[in-house]
Amino acid sequence: MSSLTASRRALRASLLGAGAAALLALGAPAQADPVKLAVQSAWPLTLPASGRDAQHFADAINEASGGDVSVQLYNAGALVPPLEIFDAVQRGTLDAGYTSPLYVAGKFPAVQLFGGVPFGPDAVGYVGWLYNGGGLDIWREIYAEQGVMTVPCGLMAQEAGGWYKEPIESVEDIQGLKLRFAGLAGEVMKKMGASVVLLSGGDIFPNLERGVIDGTEFSMPAIDRQIGFDKIAKNYYVPGWHQPAAINELIINKAKWDAMTDGQRRMIELTCRETMLWGLTSTYVENSEALDAFRENGVEIREFSPEVLAAFEEATAEVMQEQAETDPTFARVWESLSAYRDKAGTWEELRR
Repeated sequence: MSSLTASRRALRASLLGAGAAALLALGAPAQADPVKLAVQSAWPLTLPASGRDAQHFADAINEASGGDVSVQLYNAGALVPPLEIFDAVQRGTLDAGYTSPLYVAGKFPAVQLFGGVPFGPDAVGYVGWLYNGGGLDIWREIYAEQGVMTVPCGLMAQEAGGWYKEPIESVEDIQGLKLRFAGLAGEVMKKMGASVVLLSGGDIFPNLERGVIDGTEFSMPAIDRQIGFDKIAKNYYVPGWHQPAAINELIINKAKWDAMTDGQRRMIELTCRETMLWGLTSTYVENSEALDAFRENGVEIREFSPEVLAAFEEATAEVMQEQAETDPTFARVWESLSAYRDKAGTWEELRR
């Protein structure tokens, strides 16, 4: 028996045990109607972390549930455009989607804080806030009003700082650039004088290649390598100030979620937690290999200067204050996250 098969069987046994316990506690019948979910990913399923996490989740729950919960996973764009997944799930034309809360920033600004925060917590701190600091409860309240349920289902460590066709040596070098940035980091870049556009993953490369944009952030080196950004931009920056950690989500039509048994819902949540751990650890070696490949292809791995980073941080503080002043929900989420980080501050400083 391979180690992968053994681990999957162990996961199945664990999840089945949790599901059965939940059913027994409720006095529910032993045999519930199976749940079938059509799920579309926002990213190609071969893409490290984001896409592969979606595939891992689908494979794991299909095997572990013994048919109690079955997922039919669709590639990016197979049913709806990636940026329209939330709308499709909300309407019920799609059961579920594997996506990022950053992709609905225009509709619900507060949920950006659940996807990735400039100068925010690392991966461990993020998960701590969600599960132990009340963050997930607020997130679900926001989505419930839209008829959608969210389950954190992907976790990534710090991204890189992005690709630029020309070096960024000063704050002035950012002014006037056309950049692809998502979420709150995009608002920060606007304050820095850049023109910002939101593009889905598949649209970034051709726009960068044609010169429609001058630079882009996207993700970690392993993901950026697969997309091929190093073929057209030769300046790769660190650190990823805009996203020290990232959370992806499984969103499910709330009526579909509410119709499940507690055991089925628990099965989904536990599989997503396992997927977060798997995803977080799956790209460490690949990221290092990607950086070596970039260098061989003539890419300069550069660091933002202290001056530029300080300007990013100052602009971030302004963006957070402005968003909180204009949106009570954003203020509530930001206050929750900030309070949690303050409580963990002493330990966080010692860990660095």
